[in-house]
Amino acid sequence: MVATPWTLVRFLDECENAEKKNSSDEVFISTTTIKLLTSKECVSDILKDRNCPNQDVLKKRIYDRRCPAKIIFLILTRADMLDRIGEFLSNDFSDHHLPIEVLWTREGYKLKRAKDTDWTTAPFGAGIHYRDVDYFTQKQWPFLAPIFEREFEYVLQQGIPLPLVEKGNAIVSGFSSVSKIKMHHAHVPEQIEHSMAMKKMELESEDQIKYVNKEMTNVKSLRLLDHDHLVKAILACTRGKQALFFFPWAKGGDLYNFLKSNSNEGMAAIIWMLDQMVGLCSALSLLADKGYRHGDLKPANILLFPEKSGSYCLKITDVGLSKLHILATSRRLNGTTAKATTRRYSPPEFDLLFDDDGEPVEDSDDIKLSRKFDIWSLGCVFIEFLIWAKLGRQKYKEFDRSMKRDRPFWDSGREDLDDKVKERIQNLEDAVEDTEGDKVVQRVLELALKQMLLVNSDDRSSASDIHKKLESIRDSCSEYLQPKDELDLPLGLTTEQDADTQDEGLHTTAEQQSTKLLNQWTVNPDNEFAKKFFSETSSQSPTDGSRLCDSCLKLYIWEPNATISSRMRDFQTLASTCDMCNLLYVISQRLGLEEDQELHCIRDGSTFKLKGRDGPPILSLFSDPAYNSDDLGSVQVGYPTLSPPESPERYRLFQKWLYVCDNEHGHARDASSGGCAVQMPTRLIYVGESSEHLEDIKYSGFLRYLALSHCWGGSTSLSTLTSNIDKFRSEIPHEQLPLNFQEAIKVTRALKIPYLWIDSLCIIQDDPEDWRREAARMGQVFSNAYCTIAATSAAASNEGFLAPKLNSALSAALKTPEGGLLHISEFMENCNRDLESAPLNTRGWVMQERALSRRTLHFTKTQVYWECGNGLNCERLFKLSNPQSALFADSDFPRAILKYYKGGRITLFQNLYEKYSRLNFSYTSDRPVAILGLEKHLSSVLQTRGEFGVFEQYLARSLLWSRPENILLNSITFQDDYHVPSWSWMAYEGPITYANIPFDEVEWSTDCLLRSGEETGTNSKRTVLKAVARDLKLDKLDMHDRVKLDEGSGFELSNLRGIVLGKDKKRESRVQVYYVLLVTLSEDEAEQAKVYVRVGVAWLLEHNIAMDGEDVVIY
Repeated sequence: MVATPWTLVRFLDECENAEKKNSSDEVFISTTTIKLLTSKECVSDILKDRNCPNQDVLKKRIYDRRCPAKIIFLILTRADMLDRIGEFLSNDFSDHHLPIEVLWTREGYKLKRAKDTDWTTAPFGAGIHYRDVDYFTQKQWPFLAPIFEREFEYVLQQGIPLPLVEKGNAIVSGFSSVSKIKMHHAHVPEQIEHSMAMKKMELESEDQIKYVNKEMTNVKSLRLLDHDHLVKAILACTRGKQALFFFPWAKGGDLYNFLKSNSNEGMAAIIWMLDQMVGLCSALSLLADKGYRHGDLKPANILLFPEKSGSYCLKITDVGLSKLHILATSRRLNGTTAKATTRRYSPPEFDLLFDDDGEPVEDSDDIKLSRKFDIWSLGCVFIEFLIWAKLGRQKYKEFDRSMKRDRPFWDSGREDLDDKVKERIQNLEDAVEDTEGDKVVQRVLELALKQMLLVNSDDRSSASDIHKKLESIRDSCSEYLQPKDELDLPLGLTTEQDADTQDEGLHTTAEQQSTKLLNQWTVNPDNEFAKKFFSETSSQSPTDGSRLCDSCLKLYIWEPNATISSRMRDFQTLASTCDMCNLLYVISQRLGLEEDQELHCIRDGSTFKLKGRDGPPILSLFSDPAYNSDDLGSVQVGYPTLSPPESPERYRLFQKWLYVCDNEHGHARDASSGGCAVQMPTRLIYVGESSEHLEDIKYSGFLRYLALSHCWGGSTSLSTLTSNIDKFRSEIPHEQLPLNFQEAIKVTRALKIPYLWIDSLCIIQDDPEDWRREAARMGQVFSNAYCTIAATSAAASNEGFLAPKLNSALSAALKTPEGGLLHISEFMENCNRDLESAPLNTRGWVMQERALSRRTLHFTKTQVYWECGNGLNCERLFKLSNPQSALFADSDFPRAILKYYKGGRITLFQNLYEKYSRLNFSYTSDRPVAILGLEKHLSSVLQTRGEFGVFEQYLARSLLWSRPENILLNSITFQDDYHVPSWSWMAYEGPITYANIPFDEVEWSTDCLLRSGEETGTNSKRTVLKAVARDLKLDKLDMHDRVKLDEGSGFELSNLRGIVLGKDKKRESRVQVYYVLLVTLSEDEAEQAKVYVRVGVAWLLEHNIAMDGEDVVIY
């Protein structure tokens, strides 16, 4: 039988039918259909049907394993653009790059592919236009539904559909909703039930996004808890501003609706209730034991799952999402006030978060709620359970109605239980008779009232104690309790919430604020310098304003609270005739606004900030130096445009910076500040006026020289060797020098400095002894230099750095009422992009060069930044500051650290080492060497012993470094005569992070000491730790949730031992955490014995750690 050939019509019908099979609002084509449509028969027939050229080449490319294009073929075929497939597949564009986004700019369209962080020039052929790519992006989504495999957490781009074939009505509560869904069978593993509950959270605020990202980790960890009464998430994902959690579908619904819908008075209900209470309390005890609090316990968060016996098992859900609930309750979200969300089951201490008017109190995030928070909530659930079991469904519904509008179980005015609650408790006590079943009711009621529903959280029993009491009640009644399988509870329960179901409440304390210094740049005018500078220049000031439309003529941007607000479409319409509209249109495009979206910004000093004064700056203001700017408020004196790269005006600015720094700041290293005590480099380049040569520096006094900090890059550049050094002493061939070196010489001559130091020319590169000697003195070279030239924007020696790599900022000029000009331009001072993330500052050796330099001219891709002990200035004359960058601006590194108290000093050096660990090296073995000078300076100023990234005065905090999540470190191989200890992060390749431990809240141990080998009584010359090691008791969840190994496994977990470095000071509001260094025995070739080495860190609880320990030495 001959198969029916594929045609475009058949192809399109198959796509449409595949989409119609799904009854959800997610439009997708399943992987089953995709396999059919990308079969070799289909692809061959379609290519023939559309008369595509080079069909064999195209088929090979479509099925290429490295750069597959099956999905691209499907998208283009459905979009009727298959004739353009050759151009789309240019430059290795493949399915791996999907999905794509497209952006139209005046220079043409730009593309952002999957996993790209920046917009790039489109990689397609010249014949592909914006409208083609835009249509392609519209047609791509149905083919991109994810296949959920073994991973738990997924990150989906906005627009990617979920593979849902069915989706029920959503039950909305707060900023989340729950729906019953069914996944397409081909998109989930076989062992996973296709029907699930999908909890969707709409994330509108930064706080919500922050908490979801953090709580995702908790949900993932809690999956390892093995308990019959806990609901474990199946998978989780984020999609744009949505967080999606998938759980097993509870066929019996939730306990709240069960109690309202089912009549099961009598012994059977009481027996089942008691059994479930024991199970729920056991689950809560396990959570507490692992350091978790639920924070939102209520009947709606307890689900019913059918058992083979025909009964139901109650399971607690939403474990791990509690901080999302506290966030939504303690703040105004989605138009509701805090008092309008669920508070019925929240304990008295929850009111600490609110004032008398029901509004969140200031710093409510910092209030620590009791860890017995859940006990009160469970007591409330038990009371409602008892009402249903003893008094019946109707009485429960009456009680529920009386507690509407989230009436709490307690009366804050009288500090006692609410009257309605007390009334029902009295009904229960009156109804109790002298029967075996009623004895259960009486004892559970007594337990709830005397050990759970107590106003003072300290008086409540723990979950473990409540569990034991419930087990005791059950055991004492065992002779008359029926087996569970004899109970008859109905399965026909509704899964729809009643219309009057309460909103979700939020009942846990907010995450403690980080104590780290803010890594945030602030921008301020520096008009004292600017006015001096412009008073000495003869540049002509512009007198004419820009072309402006009627609307922009009414923009009074000189007013202190000026705002700019309009839609992108309005700017676009007038961009060709109004300079201001053109500026605002380009800004709107770069912000990714749609045509009908509004750009709104407000003036804050010399900048306009997006959406408000807490937003990022997007526009800058400049006052013409020829006019008095004092009436304009805090506006930078100057111009938005830069002087030409090699103009006299630009070099005059550099000279003025140096002059002010020499004479007003006192930051220069000169003969007067040390004279002959200053050690000069072994060699310097004398630049002269027209030629340059290498000089051996034998003069014992001080010479002014500049130092070049640069990237070598991949290409081989001219360097000094044993074979050419004599020639270079006569003359260095200028034309053979890479562009960076030539431009550094230009700057040196323009600043009238006689000497320049460049590593590749001043160190003999093929002489190992010379290299070792000079590398050890590198810190001194940069510290003693008159100034450092940093080729910040250049990734290689031949790129050059003098000319900015980005176009000048767009600007417009408006006349003020006083007649002067006020310039407004796009904001350019992006220090993170231009400076911190620039090619040069990603190199490991450069951190020391920058930190130890007294002053630096940073040539970035936008402008020049001047860095000295007085801070950071840019070519447009703004002054910029960042607390974490204080060390780099210190002309006498690291004296700036002394102005901080102990906590600030720790934070600064930890930030420094975290940043250094993320830098790149051509040779990883340079990691401990390239920071040696910097570490010596730090040790001297902190007046403590410091080695291998560890300071004795702050030993415990120094040792509590770890790898980031999802990254394993790799041990570095060093030469045989060089030993880096295992407890130092310098022994490993990869980034590190330090534990964010609150200051003044930890008792630090004295069990761990930094010692030399001689001090420990061994013959070793190595620096070691002398400590007390203890045995550990860790289960699977502890290993996942509380342990972080440096390199993964590779040793027996039973051999793992712990060094307790500190523990939290006791607080009733939290579990006491122990901060532990993990060690194990390992063979050491140098010591020719088994020695203890570090393998990671852990955050453990008291029961994880043995009491007794033994003295050990850690290498």
